[in-house]
Parts: sequence; structure tokens; C-alpha cells
Amino acid sequence: MKRIGDYTVVRLLGSGGMGSVYLARSRSGRFVAIKVIRPEYAADPRFRERFRQEVEAARKVGGFHTAAVVDADPDAPQPWMASAYVEGPTLQAEVARRGQLSEEQLWRLAASLAEALKAIHGHGLVHRDLKPANIMLPPDGPRVLDFGIARALEESRLTTDGVVVGTAGYHSPEQALGRPVTGASDVFALGAVLVSASGGSAFGHGSPAGLMYRVVHEDPDVSTVPPSLRPVVLACLRKEPFRRPSPLELLDLCAAHAGAVPTHDATVLDDEPPPPTPPPPSSPHPPQPPTVTAENPSPPAAVYFVRRSAWFLQILRNALGVAGLVGGAVLSGTNAFPVAVPATAGVIAFLLAIRLLGLLGAAKEGLSLSSRGIGLGPPNNLVVMPWHEIKALELTRHTGWTELTVHLDVVRPMPTGAHHPTWVRQGRGGVTRIRARRLSPFGTAPQLPDAVNAFARWQRIRVNEG
Repeated sequence: MKRIGDYTVVRLLGSGGMGSVYLARSRSGRFVAIKVIRPEYAADPRFRERFRQEVEAARKVGGFHTAAVVDADPDAPQPWMASAYVEGPTLQAEVARRGQLSEEQLWRLAASLAEALKAIHGHGLVHRDLKPANIMLPPDGPRVLDFGIARALEESRLTTDGVVVGTAGYHSPEQALGRPVTGASDVFALGAVLVSASGGSAFGHGSPAGLMYRVVHEDPDVSTVPPSLRPVVLACLRKEPFRRPSPLELLDLCAAHAGAVPTHDATVLDDEPPPPTPPPPSSPHPPQPPTVTAENPSPPAAVYFVRRSAWFLQILRNALGVAGLVGGAVLSGTNAFPVAVPATAGVIAFLLAIRLLGLLGAAKEGLSLSSRGIGLGPPNNLVVMPWHEIKALELTRHTGWTELTVHLDVVRPMPTGAHHPTWVRQGRGGVTRIRARRLSPFGTAPQLPDAVNAFARWQRIRVNEG
């Protein structure tokens, strides 16, 4: 292969499961890295369409720690994508050569990867295959490669038979189980990458099937990770996606380690304190946990709201109807009065019992606001939308009740268990907005607008009130 598009091929840089990567030169003499997709993927029209969409999104990604996508041709006989060439070893090669990175280098790597993921997720992309081989180490700092392709592979017909996109030992439990993938999967991979960069392996070695099992069912091995960084790695490697920190939270944790002022709440590790391991001699002043201040507040207390019912209006109408029948019987002077009075009382008692059952049943469906995110469904089986997936919130006030609209930053399937008529799905090809109607406080919870505004201030999320 001598030319790819307008680029002259210099040499082959490497090959993998998706295709081959070539070093090439543009007409002006600039070097680029071109990934050429394998022919079997190119034969799938669904892959080509998804590849086109992902490349367009990837072109918009900026940031200090990504390699910019500069050109692509999804309609070529073998689709290709060109990125700015980054000269330097991969993290995989550097660890193989040196054995492990220093503690300070690991902290810098964590911050760089978090910043790269923040930029990638900010444009609606999920990397899906973050691993040491996709991380370059040029002199000016780490760079993340190969974003914008994996989702096209994942949604093509070549992966519908159970093939998991990603690298065993670095993909998340939800990837291994074939569940919907969000940016939280990249955060899981980041944690596994940090373990690898410290000279260890979060889930050991062996066959892909064995690694996938351990990723889902076993705790990670973080014994090689420096004690100061271990809580951050453990937070990234949590099994539940909604419990992992967002890239922004990771950046703030890294800033807290460096003594900088975080821009966001950095308390995501409170429920998993660091192990009681003394700090190494080279760190006489270990970082202190972030304090709760006005600029760095603690999360509000979790609250739950239930579906508001209008059954009391039905009860009132029915009771009035029965009372009307009784009044008619009395006025007509018939002998029905002695029978109508106890019958009326029985009907009203029955309707009140229905109302009571309705109130008890209302607690089975509702909305939760907590530090985890916004939950839908019954309290014991919430489907949680993490805060990092929420772009904005809207509150629309009606007479006697308030409607909440949640705008998601990603397109995702409708959560299982959230199909109650209270919830209204909006958006094509997936959920981009979910509307919650007629909600009332459960127990001693505050009013919905107060609770939403409190959590929005804590999470720095915009709230539009109408």
C-alpha cells in the first residue's frame, strides 16, 4: 500500500483486531497516523454508517491529551481515519521496558487520562477500548489514541453474536455482560490502566474468558499501586457504573493531591476509605482528604418522590353521587332511607380503602435524588442516571404540582423498570430526555423544586424553571 487518500505511506506502525496503522505523510510534509479498517468490517454497511457518525464526532474532540482526528474516508473500499502523529513509546512498551512508573508519574498519568476522557465524553463519544497500547507517552504528556472507532464495531453485525469490543482485563463488567456502555466503562478501564502502569494487573493474567469472569465477580488486585493513589483506583474499579467517579471528579481528586483548589466536589471516595497502609518515606506529607466548605459542599441528603394520584377526585365524585342517591331517596319519601344510609357508609368506606391502597401503592414508583444520580422506579430497585450523564434539568410549575425534565448528555436506552406512565420518553434512537410528572414528596422530603435546585447546585448543573 503506497497511498491512502491524499497521504503517502511511509511504513507500517502496527496491526490489531480492527485493522492496520500506517505512518503517512501529507502533501505539505506533515506526518499522520492512519488506521485502515479490516475488509470484513468494511463489508458491513451498518459499520460504515456508524463509523461515519463516530468520525464526525471525533473530529470535534479537542484537549491536551488526545490525538486530533484530521481526516477520514468511511466510503473507501477499506474505511480509514487519520490522526495527528504522536511520536513516542506506548504506555505498554514503557512499562515493559521500565517495569513501572513512579508515584508522581502515575498521578500525572491519572490526571491526563481523566482530562482526555472528559474531552472525549464531552462530545458524546465513549472510547470503549482504553488500554496501555492506546496511550502514547510523548515528551509533552500522555495522549489517548483510537477513540471514535470502537462503537462502530460494537454496533455492527460482526459483534451481534456475543463478541465483546474491548480488551480483556480492561473492559468493564457491563461490557463483559453485554449491557449498555457509557463513559463509566472508560473510567473502569482507566483504573485498570493505572494498575498496569504501576507494574501489576488488576485482574491477573490468562484467557480472555477467565479475565472476563474475574472482572465481573472478583475484587481487583491493587497491591502494586502506591497507597496515596489506591483509593482513586479502587473507586474507578467499582463494579457498579453509577458508583465510579466521573472524569471531572477524577481531575479534582488529582488536583486535591497536588494541593490545587478543586473546581468540583471531591468526596466521591468517602464510602471507600483508603486502606490503613502508612505512606512511603518519599512522601512525608501525604495528601489530606478534601474538607467540606462553601466552595466544596457535601451532597444534600437523598430524597424520594412518589407518583401523585388524582384518585381523591374520583372518590369525591363517587361519594357525591352516592349522597345524591340517598338525598333523592329521602326526598321521595320512600322506605329506602334506612337501607340507604348504611349502604352509603359502606360505599364511602370502600372508596376510602381504595384510596389508602392507592397511597401505599404510590410508593412503589417514584423518583430519587441522591449523590449517585437521579433514580427511577421503586426504592428497592432504582434505575440510576449518573450525574455525569445529565446535561441540564428543567422544572415546569403547574397548579399544585411540578414537572421535572431530565436532559441527558448521552443517548441511552430507556432504563428497564422505568416504563411507568409517570415517565415520558423523549428522543429518537434512545432516550435524550425523560419527563417526570405529578410527583409528591414521600415522607418528610422537601418539595421537588427545592430538592432539585439543591442537588443541581451541588453538581453544578443548570436548572431552567418555567
